[in-house]
Amino acid sequence: MLDKLSIEQISGIMDALPIEVMFADADDRIRFRNKKDTRLMQYSDDILGQDIRSCHQPESLPRVEQMLTNLKIGAKDEEEFWVTLLGDRVLNRFIAIRNKSGKYLGVLEYLMNFDAIEQIAEAKKDAYRR
Repeated sequence: MLDKLSIEQISGIMDALPIEVMFADADDRIRFRNKKDTRLMQYSDDILGQDIRSCHQPESLPRVEQMLTNLKIGAKDEEEFWVTLLGDRVLNRFIAIRNKSGKYLGVLEYLMNFDAIEQIAEAKKDAYRR
């Protein structure tokens, strides 16, 4: 189905998502990220190809390492933890990406800013009341 879309369309779709997405391959190298200009954490374009650990705080590295191991060996399919970025509560989630036979292809990491979502919900709540 994706073969019916252009790279520009796929990129637009990924940037329109209300989350920040990063994909690292089976060798832990970052191969994709969306929202280049509006990310909570700004990285230069040279982050592509770098180890996924390079974009995490030193104090979180033991947890990130354990999560990556759990995903690679199949002990878990998803892992998550909460962080505070720029004063906001952010869910940092890791999802194992596997092919149809179960081979580990990499990890999809996403950040979801829950404070921003709550602000949107608060601003819109009166519109949904009857």
